Amino acid sequence: MLRKTFFTLAAVLATAATSQAAIIVTGTPVAGTPVPGSTTGLVSYILRATSNDAANQTINGIDTPSIIALNGGLGAHQVWAPITNAPTPTRGSQTPPLWSDTWLPFDSYFAFDPTNSLSIGAAFNETNNGTGGEPLPTAGFGAPTTGFGSMGTVGGAAGANSFTIASGKQGIVVDLGQLVMKAGQQATFSGTILTNQGNNQQFSITLGGAIVPEPATFGLLGLALAGCFGYIRRR
Repeated sequence: MLRKTFFTLAAVLATAATSQAAIIVTGTPVAGTPVPGSTTGLVSYILRATSNDAANQTINGIDTPSIIALNGGLGAHQVWAPITNAPTPTRGSQTPPLWSDTWLPFDSYFAFDPTNSLSIGAAFNETNNGTGGEPLPTAGFGAPTTGFGSMGTVGGAAGANSFTIASGKQGIVVDLGQLVMKAGQQATFSGTILTNQGNNQQFSITLGGAIVPEPATFGLLGLALAGCFGYIRRR
């Protein structure tokens, strides 16, 4: 009976260990990094996915991402190239000569381009209200259009971008892009994280909020972090 109990307990522990595999999606740092040179109070976040199971969850991309303003906020800060006024939701859409990388710290975008990733389904897209954004200087073809809006896929249809093996960007820690917002405002970031193994993970997290001093207790720290990352278990 003791032996049977031991093996039963071992099986339960093994199952529990397997079920703990997870992907953590964050927008770091917690309060955002002040954008150098911003005169309108912009902060930026690195959108990142991290797996705690290197053997079974190799992250390579995202499906149907969505970034939407919360609580009356303005949403993602957008920089669109002059003349064409074209959206720039991905690194691949930020193309010279109309685009200048001097504007990159001010723009919200996903880190995919045709040289490092594959795109399937609906294209990534974004909106831009064209008002209240950071005033940016010309880079030879006029100043870009700046404003705020949402980010997602065209028509809300399913669309995915996955880093190729040759890109060197696949792994257990993958930067998905950059989100720029007004300091103190919030947005939801949701979608599905893609893995090479096919055990994809849905997520929805809240980013941003008031910038507060470092909490004095673990309890307060837990509350501060709760709104800044999502934790998705593999079932």
